[in-house]
Amino acid sequence: MKHEEHLESHNFVLDDARLGSNERKTILVIILTFVTMVVEIGYGYFTGSMALLADGWHMSSHVGALGITVIVYRLARSEKINKKLSFGAGKMIPLGGYTSALMLGIVAVVMGVESIGRFLNPMDIKFETAIIVAIIGLIVNILSAILLWDSQGQQHGHGQDQAINHVHDHNHRSALLHVIADALTSVMAIAALFTGKYFGWLWADPIIGILGAIVILKWAWGLAKDTVWELLDGNSKLFDEEEIRKLFAHDEDIEIADLHLWRIAPNAHACEVMIYNCNLKGSEYYREKILAKYDISHLIVEERLCSK
Repeated sequence: MKHEEHLESHNFVLDDARLGSNERKTILVIILTFVTMVVEIGYGYFTGSMALLADGWHMSSHVGALGITVIVYRLARSEKINKKLSFGAGKMIPLGGYTSALMLGIVAVVMGVESIGRFLNPMDIKFETAIIVAIIGLIVNILSAILLWDSQGQQHGHGQDQAINHVHDHNHRSALLHVIADALTSVMAIAALFTGKYFGWLWADPIIGILGAIVILKWAWGLAKDTVWELLDGNSKLFDEEEIRKLFAHDEDIEIADLHLWRIAPNAHACEVMIYNCNLKGSEYYREKILAKYDISHLIVEERLCSK
Protein backbone atom coordinates (compact mmCIF):
# COMPACT_ATOMS: atom_id res chain seq x y z
CA MET A 1 0.00 0.00 0.00
CA LYS A 2 1.37 3.42 -0.94
CA HIS A 3 2.40 5.90 1.73
CA GLU A 4 0.18 8.59 0.20
CA GLU A 5 -2.94 6.58 1.04
CA HIS A 6 -2.27 7.09 4.73
CA LEU A 7 -1.81 10.85 4.52
CA GLU A 8 -4.50 12.67 6.48
CA SER A 9 -6.07 15.84 5.06
CA HIS A 10 -6.50 18.79 7.44
CA ASN A 11 -8.60 20.89 5.06
CA PHE A 12 -11.46 21.06 7.54
CA VAL A 13 -12.39 24.60 6.50
CA LEU A 14 -12.00 24.03 2.76
CA ASP A 15 -14.24 20.96 2.99
CA ASP A 16 -16.97 22.82 4.91
CA ALA A 17 -19.51 24.03 2.31
CA ARG A 18 -21.51 25.95 4.93
CA LEU A 19 -18.65 28.39 5.52
CA GLY A 20 -18.70 29.35 1.83
CA SER A 21 -22.44 29.98 2.05
CA ASN A 22 -21.98 32.11 5.18
CA GLU A 23 -19.31 34.15 3.39
CA ARG A 24 -21.60 34.93 0.44
CA LYS A 25 -24.42 35.97 2.76
CA THR A 26 -22.08 38.24 4.71
CA ILE A 27 -20.92 40.03 1.53
CA LEU A 28 -24.55 40.78 0.60
CA VAL A 29 -25.22 42.10 4.10
CA ILE A 30 -22.15 44.38 3.86
CA ILE A 31 -23.56 45.96 0.69
CA LEU A 32 -26.98 46.54 2.31
CA THR A 33 -25.42 47.90 5.49
CA PHE A 34 -23.04 50.24 3.67
CA VAL A 35 -25.81 51.82 1.56
CA THR A 36 -28.00 52.30 4.65
CA MET A 37 -25.07 53.75 6.58
CA VAL A 38 -24.46 56.44 3.92
CA VAL A 39 -28.17 57.37 3.87
CA GLU A 40 -28.45 57.55 7.68
CA ILE A 41 -25.31 59.64 8.14
CA GLY A 42 -26.34 62.01 5.34
CA TYR A 43 -29.85 62.50 6.67
CA GLY A 44 -28.56 62.65 10.22
CA TYR A 45 -26.63 65.81 9.37
CA PHE A 46 -29.56 67.15 7.29
CA THR A 47 -32.19 66.67 9.99
CA GLY A 48 -29.96 67.42 12.96
CA SER A 49 -30.89 64.07 14.56
CA MET A 50 -28.12 62.85 16.83
CA ALA A 51 -30.02 59.57 17.27
CA LEU A 52 -30.02 59.00 13.51
CA LEU A 53 -26.43 60.20 13.11
CA ALA A 54 -25.23 57.99 15.95
CA ASP A 55 -27.04 55.02 14.41
CA GLY A 56 -25.38 55.74 11.05
CA TRP A 57 -21.87 55.97 12.48
CA HIS A 58 -22.58 52.94 14.64
CA MET A 59 -23.56 51.12 11.44
CA SER A 60 -20.24 52.15 9.85
CA SER A 61 -18.37 50.30 12.57
CA HIS A 62 -20.36 47.20 11.71
CA VAL A 63 -19.45 47.57 8.04
CA GLY A 64 -15.81 47.40 9.16
CA ALA A 65 -16.48 44.41 11.41
CA LEU A 66 -18.36 42.56 8.67
CA GLY A 67 -15.47 43.32 6.34
CA ILE A 68 -13.15 41.60 8.81
CA THR A 69 -15.52 38.64 8.80
CA VAL A 70 -15.20 38.27 5.02
CA ILE A 71 -11.40 38.67 5.15
CA VAL A 72 -11.23 35.91 7.77
CA TYR A 73 -13.32 33.59 5.58
CA ARG A 74 -10.96 34.23 2.65
CA LEU A 75 -7.86 33.58 4.76
CA ALA A 76 -9.36 30.47 6.34
CA ARG A 77 -10.23 29.06 2.91
CA SER A 78 -6.76 29.72 1.49
CA GLU A 79 -5.09 26.43 0.50
CA LYS A 80 -1.67 27.97 1.06
CA ILE A 81 -2.46 28.95 4.65
CA ASN A 82 -4.17 25.62 5.36
CA LYS A 83 -1.02 23.76 4.30
CA LYS A 84 1.18 25.83 6.62
CA LEU A 85 -0.88 25.26 9.77
CA SER A 86 -0.80 21.98 11.69
CA PHE A 87 -4.58 21.47 11.77
CA GLY A 88 -5.49 23.73 8.88
CA ALA A 89 -6.88 27.26 9.19
CA GLY A 90 -9.85 26.36 11.39
CA LYS A 91 -8.68 28.64 14.20
CA MET A 92 -9.07 31.62 11.86
CA ILE A 93 -12.82 31.40 12.43
CA PRO A 94 -12.83 31.98 16.23
CA LEU A 95 -10.02 34.54 15.74
CA GLY A 96 -12.32 36.53 13.45
CA GLY A 97 -15.13 36.20 15.97
CA TYR A 98 -12.90 37.41 18.79
CA THR A 99 -11.75 40.44 16.77
CA SER A 100 -15.38 41.32 16.01
CA ALA A 101 -16.27 40.89 19.69
CA LEU A 102 -13.66 43.51 20.58
CA MET A 103 -15.09 45.87 17.95
CA LEU A 104 -18.60 45.23 19.25
CA GLY A 105 -17.41 46.12 22.76
CA ILE A 106 -15.84 49.36 21.49
CA VAL A 107 -19.11 50.23 19.72
CA ALA A 108 -21.00 49.71 22.99
CA VAL A 109 -18.64 52.02 24.87
CA VAL A 110 -18.88 54.71 22.16
CA MET A 111 -22.67 54.43 22.22
CA GLY A 112 -22.66 54.96 25.98
CA VAL A 113 -20.41 58.02 25.70
CA GLU A 114 -22.52 59.49 22.88
CA SER A 115 -25.70 58.93 24.89
CA ILE A 116 -24.27 60.82 27.85
CA GLY A 117 -23.19 63.63 25.50
CA ARG A 118 -26.71 63.85 24.05
CA PHE A 119 -28.16 64.02 27.55
CA LEU A 120 -25.93 66.97 28.45
CA ASN A 121 -26.30 68.76 25.09
CA PRO A 122 -29.78 68.21 23.56
CA MET A 123 -30.34 69.42 19.97
CA ASP A 124 -33.30 70.41 17.79
CA ILE A 125 -34.34 67.57 15.48
CA LYS A 126 -36.39 67.32 12.23
CA PHE A 127 -38.37 64.40 13.58
CA GLU A 128 -40.48 63.44 10.54
CA THR A 129 -37.57 62.90 8.15
CA ALA A 130 -35.40 61.29 10.82
CA ILE A 131 -38.13 58.78 11.74
CA ILE A 132 -38.65 57.70 8.11
CA VAL A 133 -34.92 57.15 7.55
CA ALA A 134 -34.57 55.28 10.86
CA ILE A 135 -37.45 52.95 9.93
CA ILE A 136 -35.77 52.23 6.56
CA GLY A 137 -32.56 51.41 8.46
CA LEU A 138 -34.45 49.02 10.71
CA ILE A 139 -36.01 47.23 7.72
CA VAL A 140 -32.55 46.77 6.18
CA ASN A 141 -31.24 45.39 9.49
CA ILE A 142 -34.11 42.92 9.70
CA LEU A 143 -33.49 41.75 6.12
CA SER A 144 -29.78 41.37 6.91
CA ALA A 145 -30.55 39.33 10.03
CA ILE A 146 -32.84 37.05 8.00
CA LEU A 147 -30.05 36.54 5.45
CA LEU A 148 -27.55 35.64 8.15
CA TRP A 149 -29.90 33.60 10.31
CA ASP A 150 -28.65 30.07 10.47
CA SER A 151 -29.54 26.78 12.11
CA GLN A 152 -26.02 26.50 13.54
CA GLY A 153 -27.43 26.74 17.04
CA GLN A 154 -29.13 23.38 16.59
CA GLN A 155 -27.36 20.16 17.35
CA HIS A 156 -27.63 17.18 15.06
CA GLY A 157 -27.23 13.72 16.53
CA HIS A 158 -25.04 10.99 15.14
CA GLY A 159 -24.83 7.55 16.66
CA GLN A 160 -26.32 6.96 20.08
CA ASP A 161 -28.15 10.19 20.92
CA GLN A 162 -25.00 12.30 20.99
CA ALA A 163 -25.00 15.88 19.63
CA ILE A 164 -21.67 15.76 17.90
CA ASN A 165 -22.08 17.28 14.45
CA HIS A 166 -22.66 20.84 15.63
CA VAL A 167 -21.43 23.60 13.32
CA HIS A 168 -20.24 26.48 15.43
CA ASP A 169 -19.04 29.28 13.13
CA HIS A 170 -18.05 32.09 15.50
CA ASN A 171 -17.19 34.30 12.54
CA HIS A 172 -20.76 33.98 11.29
CA ARG A 173 -22.12 34.41 14.78
CA SER A 174 -20.20 37.68 15.18
CA ALA A 175 -21.62 39.00 11.89
CA LEU A 176 -25.14 38.12 13.04
CA LEU A 177 -24.58 39.84 16.40
CA HIS A 178 -23.39 43.00 14.65
CA VAL A 179 -26.54 43.05 12.51
CA ILE A 180 -28.79 42.43 15.52
CA ALA A 181 -26.98 45.22 17.39
CA ASP A 182 -27.67 47.47 14.41
CA ALA A 183 -31.34 46.56 14.54
CA LEU A 184 -31.41 47.25 18.28
CA THR A 185 -29.90 50.72 17.86
CA SER A 186 -32.35 51.45 15.03
CA VAL A 187 -35.25 50.51 17.32
CA MET A 188 -33.81 52.73 20.03
CA ALA A 189 -33.38 55.62 17.58
CA ILE A 190 -37.01 55.26 16.42
CA ALA A 191 -38.27 55.09 20.00
CA ALA A 192 -36.24 58.17 20.95
CA LEU A 193 -37.48 60.12 17.93
CA PHE A 194 -41.14 59.24 18.58
CA THR A 195 -40.99 60.11 22.27
CA GLY A 196 -39.18 63.33 21.47
CA LYS A 197 -41.72 64.31 18.79
CA TYR A 198 -44.96 63.46 20.59
CA PHE A 199 -44.08 63.75 24.29
CA GLY A 200 -41.09 66.07 24.31
CA TRP A 201 -39.11 63.47 26.30
CA LEU A 202 -35.69 64.34 24.92
CA TRP A 203 -34.10 62.58 27.91
CA ALA A 204 -35.44 59.23 26.68
CA ASP A 205 -32.93 59.18 23.81
CA PRO A 206 -29.77 59.00 25.96
CA ILE A 207 -31.37 56.67 28.53
CA ILE A 208 -32.35 54.16 25.84
CA GLY A 209 -28.89 54.56 24.28
CA ILE A 210 -27.18 53.65 27.55
CA LEU A 211 -29.41 50.58 28.03
CA GLY A 212 -28.64 49.47 24.47
CA ALA A 213 -24.92 49.90 25.07
CA ILE A 214 -25.14 47.62 28.11
CA VAL A 215 -26.98 44.92 26.12
CA ILE A 216 -24.46 45.05 23.25
CA LEU A 217 -21.55 44.95 25.70
CA LYS A 218 -23.04 41.80 27.21
CA TRP A 219 -23.23 40.18 23.75
CA ALA A 220 -19.64 41.16 23.05
CA TRP A 221 -18.49 39.61 26.33
CA GLY A 222 -20.27 36.32 25.59
CA LEU A 223 -18.77 36.11 22.09
CA ALA A 224 -15.27 37.01 23.34
CA LYS A 225 -15.47 34.38 26.10
CA ASP A 226 -16.51 31.59 23.70
CA THR A 227 -13.94 32.44 21.04
CA VAL A 228 -11.08 32.75 23.53
CA TRP A 229 -12.00 29.30 24.84
CA GLU A 230 -11.53 27.82 21.38
CA LEU A 231 -8.41 29.84 20.60
CA LEU A 232 -6.80 28.48 23.77
CA ASP A 233 -7.85 24.90 22.89
CA GLY A 234 -10.30 24.61 25.76
CA ASN A 235 -12.02 21.24 26.20
CA SER A 236 -14.86 20.80 23.72
CA LYS A 237 -18.24 21.72 25.16
CA LEU A 238 -20.01 19.34 22.78
CA PHE A 239 -18.34 16.17 24.02
CA ASP A 240 -18.26 14.63 27.47
CA GLU A 241 -14.86 13.06 28.07
CA GLU A 242 -16.35 10.80 30.72
CA GLU A 243 -18.69 9.32 28.10
CA ILE A 244 -15.68 8.38 25.99
CA ARG A 245 -14.07 6.72 29.00
CA LYS A 246 -17.28 4.76 29.62
CA LEU A 247 -16.98 3.22 26.14
CA PHE A 248 -14.23 1.01 27.58
CA ALA A 249 -15.59 0.62 31.10
CA HIS A 250 -16.49 -3.03 30.49
CA ASP A 251 -13.10 -3.91 29.03
CA GLU A 252 -10.90 -5.51 31.66
CA ASP A 253 -7.38 -4.27 32.38
CA ILE A 254 -7.89 -1.06 30.33
CA GLU A 255 -6.83 2.27 31.77
CA ILE A 256 -7.27 5.57 29.91
CA ALA A 257 -4.32 7.52 31.22
CA ASP A 258 -4.55 10.62 29.06
CA LEU A 259 -7.43 12.08 27.05
CA HIS A 260 -7.57 15.40 25.18
CA LEU A 261 -10.52 16.61 23.10
CA TRP A 262 -10.79 20.02 21.45
CA ARG A 263 -12.25 21.86 18.45
CA ILE A 264 -9.94 22.56 15.50
CA ALA A 265 -12.49 23.99 13.03
CA PRO A 266 -16.17 25.00 13.13
CA ASN A 267 -17.22 21.47 12.24
CA ALA A 268 -14.17 19.43 13.24
CA HIS A 269 -12.74 18.05 16.49
CA ALA A 270 -9.45 16.47 17.40
CA CYS A 271 -8.89 13.81 20.04
CA GLU A 272 -5.73 12.26 21.46
CA VAL A 273 -5.92 9.38 23.90
CA MET A 274 -3.33 7.18 25.62
CA ILE A 275 -4.51 3.76 26.79
CA TYR A 276 -2.76 1.17 28.95
CA ASN A 277 -3.84 -2.44 28.52
CA CYS A 278 -2.40 -5.67 29.93
CA ASN A 279 -3.64 -7.47 26.81
CA LEU A 280 -2.85 -5.33 23.80
CA LYS A 281 -5.69 -5.07 21.26
CA GLY A 282 -4.23 -2.61 18.78
CA SER A 283 -5.17 1.01 18.24
CA GLU A 284 -7.79 0.18 15.59
CA TYR A 285 -9.95 -1.52 18.24
CA TYR A 286 -10.24 1.74 20.18
CA ARG A 287 -10.55 3.90 17.06
CA GLU A 288 -13.50 1.89 15.77
CA LYS A 289 -15.31 2.09 19.10
CA ILE A 290 -14.83 5.86 19.42
CA LEU A 291 -15.63 6.72 15.79
CA ALA A 292 -18.75 4.54 15.84
CA LYS A 293 -20.29 6.97 18.30
CA TYR A 294 -18.43 10.26 17.84
CA ASP A 295 -17.67 12.24 14.69
CA ILE A 296 -14.02 13.11 15.38
CA SER A 297 -12.05 14.40 12.39
CA HIS A 298 -8.55 13.86 13.82
CA LEU A 299 -8.16 10.91 16.20
CA ILE A 300 -4.84 9.68 17.58
CA VAL A 301 -4.81 6.57 19.78
CA GLU A 302 -1.70 5.25 21.50
CA GLU A 303 -1.83 1.91 23.27
CA ARG A 304 0.81 0.81 25.73
CA LEU A 305 1.38 -2.37 27.66
CA CYS A 306 0.52 -1.93 31.32
CA SER A 307 2.93 -3.01 34.04
CA LYS A 308 1.84 -6.28 35.67
